[in-house]
Amino acid sequence: MATMGPIPNPGSRPCASLRPRGKRFSLAVGTVLAVVLISSPSSAETSPRGELEDFFGGVTAILSVAISPNQAQGDLRNLARALFDGREAARRALGPAWDGRTGAEREEFIRIFTGVVEHAFLEIVQSRLPGDRPPAVRVVGEGTIGERDAVVRTEVQAKYGDDIRLDYVMNRSGKGWLVRDVVIDGVSLVGNFRAQFARILRTSSFADLVLRLRTAAGAGTTGPIAAPPNFKVIVAYFDTSSADLSPAARRDLDRAVAWLATNGHGRALVEGYSDQRGDVRPNQALAERRANSIRDYLVTQGVGGDRITIITYAGQRPVCQEPLEGCWVQNRRAVVRMTR
Repeated sequence: MATMGPIPNPGSRPCASLRPRGKRFSLAVGTVLAVVLISSPSSAETSPRGELEDFFGGVTAILSVAISPNQAQGDLRNLARALFDGREAARRALGPAWDGRTGAEREEFIRIFTGVVEHAFLEIVQSRLPGDRPPAVRVVGEGTIGERDAVVRTEVQAKYGDDIRLDYVMNRSGKGWLVRDVVIDGVSLVGNFRAQFARILRTSSFADLVLRLRTAAGAGTTGPIAAPPNFKVIVAYFDTSSADLSPAARRDLDRAVAWLATNGHGRALVEGYSDQRGDVRPNQALAERRANSIRDYLVTQGVGGDRITIITYAGQRPVCQEPLEGCWVQNRRAVVRMTR
């Protein structure tokens, strides 16, 4: 993905406050953000920001009058058909290997990959949204990337009052704009998949990659992907005030993915922590972001979100209690426990 330049911020501008009635809220949380990743034809817009603002406005209207989850979901899918460019996203995720694929292989890859990305996006965003109120989507900036690409930056209020940053990377298509990637708190979904696919292709084959994608998409393919490692606990460490995963943490989490793939009844318990400095509420939010960064990584690797449980302790359970950096380093962590 092209490097993003600075995004001008003309000031936070409310885009849509989503207010479904009664039990429809759970549907709203699940679909209002995930539906942007479903493809088909769309109305032409000259502005990427206008395209998204009109879409969110349409979502609000649908959810306000829907009489059943099925009706709302169907209407939302129809509304969002042209917003996601599955072909371009798949091409970028596959990288140089795209050129060596036949037309039929490309079409199958696009179809499966689009479903996997949609599911991963839904799982990640749902895990971060509050369960007691509708999410308010705010468009806060728009910028260009090269000659034909743009990024629209949005924010959604999450648990503990912090915001999830969702950047929609869009490319011009005729008179309109299509979404080709979503960057969640600075992490590109398509870029994440591209790194995973490159590792698989270096050590295996395109056929094996497709098999793994089918498994992740729930297309009926079952069976082991890799031999289970011998471990029960993974510990990931973080920099001060950061929830970014280190390369070492990602390597360890790949082992967790392999174990879960070969243990169908296995689950992952992710514990988030912070060090003892600072106020309780910001530390709790930071601990949750750390746990969620691990959950997000597991989900993008194909682990079902229903197999992952998150609990946060912030600074409540330090492994070292001295007021020294050497201790704080040990306490800025997340622990992943494999269970059956």
